[in-house]
Amino acid sequence: MISSHSRFYRYASPALQEELLSFTSRLRGMVTARGAMARTARAIERSQWLAPAQWQALQLESMRQLALHAGRRVPYYRELFAEYGIDPARWTSLDDLCEVPVLTKGEVIAAGERLLAEGGPWLRFKGSTSGTTGRAMSGWRDRRAIAFEQAFVQRQAHWAGYRHGERRAWLRGEPVVPARQSDGQLWRMNRADNMLMLSSYHLTPKNGAAYIEALERFDPVMIQAYPSSVSYLARWLEEHDRGYRGASLRGIVTSSETLSPADRQIIAGRFGCGVFDWYGAFERVAAIGTCEHGHYHVMEDYGCVEFEANGDGTANLIATGFGNRCMPFLRYRADDRVVLADPAFACPCGRSFRVVERVLGRVDDTIRTPDGRHVVMLDWIFSGLFGLVEAQVVQERLDEVCIRIVAGPDFGNRDEQALLLRARERLGEQVIIRIERVAQIARTRSGKFRQIVSRLSGSDESNV
Repeated sequence: MISSHSRFYRYASPALQEELLSFTSRLRGMVTARGAMARTARAIERSQWLAPAQWQALQLESMRQLALHAGRRVPYYRELFAEYGIDPARWTSLDDLCEVPVLTKGEVIAAGERLLAEGGPWLRFKGSTSGTTGRAMSGWRDRRAIAFEQAFVQRQAHWAGYRHGERRAWLRGEPVVPARQSDGQLWRMNRADNMLMLSSYHLTPKNGAAYIEALERFDPVMIQAYPSSVSYLARWLEEHDRGYRGASLRGIVTSSETLSPADRQIIAGRFGCGVFDWYGAFERVAAIGTCEHGHYHVMEDYGCVEFEANGDGTANLIATGFGNRCMPFLRYRADDRVVLADPAFACPCGRSFRVVERVLGRVDDTIRTPDGRHVVMLDWIFSGLFGLVEAQVVQERLDEVCIRIVAGPDFGNRDEQALLLRARERLGEQVIIRIERVAQIARTRSGKFRQIVSRLSGSDESNV
């Protein structure tokens, strides 16, 4: 698959780049198990309206079947169930799930492919967190797991008022415009998906008008964006005392970063539509999405989520996703936390799924470049470098960044050069890039890991 990250794409003409984006979308559609996706989509259109007792029964049966599969086909769980005497066939309530010990990221890393199901489909796809959330972790999915995930993403888009085939805009992490380009058309059209793909890497004060004009001209029904990217445009609109003038926009769906209440307010105010925030995770164990009334619902038909209270109104997530039988995680402790809502709260949307007030995910600084760009979400530059244990990008000067890495034994000079080349592609030629190998990367005082640390704004990772 020729992606927008490839060298061939970067040096292709804009017209050929648009053809490549469309081709990749069609190929991705062929890889996805469309029949499974359609069946899941039909099922979850019904299950979102279940009463609590009904979705709890659904969770119990889904969890039981997943655990039985894991006990038969997954070496890690076969051994674990034998050691603890666990028989999922005997489970009669959700409380019985606690027989399975909580699974941690460290245990997943140590288990490796012992968590991979035996005898599954030959076509499997490997991914990695690439060390940007504290420790690198690999995971596998098959076509059915991808289809399951996409059905839920599609339902969230439906909540935002979008229907398949309508115009949408994309303002996320794909480098659809080469970094060496500084002006002109900073977007590409993906005709296969009827989607205008705008670069998140070229957002500058001088380019703000061009982005807004391109969006208004295309007039999408939905915008899918990083919160930091679409809030940048909302603030540009605020600075120029104007609102977005597109006639068709029904909703903006944000994901992959923490959406602050202030950003939500300014985005909704300047774009004149609802903001629908989506929380997912690399491990695919939990999903939380915003309904038409602005409330965060735990997707109870996506997985089984337990709240581990911290005593301060927040809770850790311990969750099991139902969609990935290729590499199932049972009762996995996720990195993110939520602010709990009143358990008695009933959302006016009519869905009985549990509600949380806020999702407390990753909050990182922004890298600023000499040409005025604000760069966030640098995950891709670390992707596929499986020998990388941890990585952090630190900026102390406008024209220089340091990439701190904790390298495993499989991370060689070739990997380091690939990392340097990718960082250069993302940050541009005006930025000096240093790679520093370290034994460990310090956490904040509260124990958090930050992927990007900028000292230009006076932030200090030791104080947060």
